Amino acid sequence: MYPLGWDREFAKERIADARAEVEEIRLARIAAGPRPTLRARVARKLFEVAVTLEREEAWRSVWDKLEAPKHP
Repeated sequence: MYPLGWDREFAKERIADARAEVEEIRLARIAAGPRPTLRARVARKLFEVAVTLEREEAWRSVWDKLEAPKHP
């Protein structure tokens, strides 16, 4: 039979494993650097589309979006 308290030890080990895994994920995210904001990703995508289309209107539209004031 199992010794008394084996379930507590098992739970402690699982919690320790989970904490170690979370710490690894956290460190990996830190090493990857900050993620660009949604606004920055959209601006980059608009710029990419403008370059692809090579149209003056598209360039102006992208430039207007990039120059738009940020709202708090």
